[in-house]
Amino acid sequence: MVSSRQVTISSFHRDAWVEIDLSAIEHNVAIIRSWLNAQEKPAKLMAVVKSDGYGHGAPQIADLLSASGADFLGVASLDEGCQLRSSSIKAPVLILSPTPFWAIDNALEDKLDLTFASLSQGKDINKIAARRGVQARVHLKVDSGMHRLGVAPETVPFILEEVSRLSNVKLVSVFSHLACASDQETTLRQLAVFEDVLRKIRAKEQKLMSHIASSEAARLFSETHLDMVRVGIYLYGLEGREISTTLVPAMSVKARINHINMVKEGDAVGYNLTWQAQKDSRLACVPIGYADGVDRQLSNRIEGILLGNRVNQVGLISMDQMLFDITNVPEAQDGDVITLIGKEEAVSKLDAGGGSELHLASWAAMLDTITYELACRLRARLPRIYTRHHGSAVKQAVYELPVALDILSSEKSPEVTT
Repeated sequence: MVSSRQVTISSFHRDAWVEIDLSAIEHNVAIIRSWLNAQEKPAKLMAVVKSDGYGHGAPQIADLLSASGADFLGVASLDEGCQLRSSSIKAPVLILSPTPFWAIDNALEDKLDLTFASLSQGKDINKIAARRGVQARVHLKVDSGMHRLGVAPETVPFILEEVSRLSNVKLVSVFSHLACASDQETTLRQLAVFEDVLRKIRAKEQKLMSHIASSEAARLFSETHLDMVRVGIYLYGLEGREISTTLVPAMSVKARINHINMVKEGDAVGYNLTWQAQKDSRLACVPIGYADGVDRQLSNRIEGILLGNRVNQVGLISMDQMLFDITNVPEAQDGDVITLIGKEEAVSKLDAGGGSELHLASWAAMLDTITYELACRLRARLPRIYTRHHGSAVKQAVYELPVALDILSSEKSPEVTT
């Protein structure tokens, strides 16, 4: 750790960290809720917190999401569900993929809802639930056209008939997954297949919850809302490739300068000497690199914000370090914060105005990928700090892994004024 003259939020463990703005997540949930409430019968909301809440920290935000209006939580695997339960999360949790036979017992012990995508999987769940003397809550996944997971639509009536004979399972919902939620033609084609399945179910007087909509579909196509929508990336203020005009990004990435070096005109820097100084230059090193999830292909391409100024990253991004050219910020010194993603807050007397913001979508465009992937990568070893913002005042919820779980178990939204 280096000392700093800036009055700012910082990690207790490293001079590089991720900040998560809880107020942004609350704002995003409210926006999503407004889409649902515009319908005559508002759909329920499943908040998808898989991949550690898309890198934002699932245990830390799950309670917040429930308190903000989420009816269900969605995870990808058993370990993610168990993590929520071990963090005292009581909300209904659905494991969105089938759980291996040998792990079903653990899922039932933690009272997790299970997905089955074949009759044999449903029978496995029933067998283990009977052994435990409990009734498992299960959800049937239907393949409406993505062809990844799910039973064939024409087999659903037979499967439901067979499942109705299993005394230790309770069927909660039937659901499917959209392949291209931003494309109306593809989405409506899948919806038609799924709704045909639902008509056959209703003809047998089986009343089951249904859901197919993802974040994009929930926003674009109200007809996909059905009984519940499953929203993931939008909760965190991100879109796949674009910068949202309505949602607020919750994630910022920051690091403190831990060394400043002078190089002469013509000097090359970093591994493979990929950047050469065009004049005498001043370079700042920050302790964050590709081991933290900042892709090496971003080398010599991205910017940071330092004391209200844009500065260029230079040289190859290494495993644990990267360099920025701070020649045009002569007042910068060791301990000053460089923002890689997010908005620099006006927390320093030297901040000439800030207001500049760097977006994960820009990195995604450079790498020809999506923000989902990059946000998930950033969870590797960077500490998480959770904050709240009320107007222009900055308040800090001073909890950070590994102490976050202890604090969150006693308080939903602790706040300490800086």
